[in-house]
Amino acid sequence: MSDDVNLIGGAPIGGSRGLFSIRRVGVLGYHTFQQLVRMRVFYFLAIFAVILIASSLFVLRYNSPEQELKILKDFGLGAMTLFVSVFAVVATSMLIPKDIEDRTLYTVLSKPVLRIEYLLGKLVGVVALLGVSLVVMDALFTGVLYLREVAVMDEQVRQLEAAGYSDDAIEAVRQLVSKAGVTWSLQVGVFAVLCKGVVLAALTLLVSTVASSSLFTMVVAITAFFVGHVQADVRAFYEASGLGGGVMSVISAVMVLMFPDFQMFNVVDAAVGGEVLGWDVAGTLGGLAGGYVLVYVLLAWVAFFDKEL
Repeated sequence: MSDDVNLIGGAPIGGSRGLFSIRRVGVLGYHTFQQLVRMRVFYFLAIFAVILIASSLFVLRYNSPEQELKILKDFGLGAMTLFVSVFAVVATSMLIPKDIEDRTLYTVLSKPVLRIEYLLGKLVGVVALLGVSLVVMDALFTGVLYLREVAVMDEQVRQLEAAGYSDDAIEAVRQLVSKAGVTWSLQVGVFAVLCKGVVLAALTLLVSTVASSSLFTMVVAITAFFVGHVQADVRAFYEASGLGGGVMSVISAVMVLMFPDFQMFNVVDAAVGGEVLGWDVAGTLGGLAGGYVLVYVLLAWVAFFDKEL
């Protein structure tokens, strides 16, 4: 990796490391992605596929047709969230300690590479891993859901035709099953999963710049993941009950600053229920994720800037 970075790195200016370079970030991101692939994290995708297919074939067949599809969607998006979160935490937490252990970090930073470029390159590599993993999971999930939707649709139509229902009644059932199956809103839900994973990866990167070990980074990141999912409910409870007064307001403000509010990305229930989620929702999710990532990367840069290596 050091050779590639050296080839694209500009000459130092006045003894400094030069101007910020997107190309250096890209090279670092590419090699980070390759590094993560060599760790064989994609083996988890085989587990995801087995669980998803098994659930579609055995667990859900006793529910009503529409409810079956909704449960399958809920299960699939939940599994995606779990796997992407695990990828984000585990992959990101190992990068800097492994580079220090292999002395790769010293080689990279001895070149005309800014520390912010190094951090961004690591994050870009992790985001690429999350994106590729989610594309594969989404393809598997959508394929299984579509096949199940077709099977449910055919079975329902046959039963209704045998019972002598009218064409209008059969068409109404078709629309109901289609709404519970593969829709655009489902892809917005998948995008929300990606946004949460990217935010979690950026937070894990921040923790790793000050942590002493990968294990500590994982523990803090996992704690932040769970706190981020419940903090909105806890704030709402205390605000409604009036407990704590001004002290709880201060604690609530600190919690918002320390932990991302993952409830803001929660559109899974709407996607599962068949609600229409448009580009505006996807844009809002992307904007929220971008804001969190910007803050966490800047804080990581500040923490990493004067770090003795």
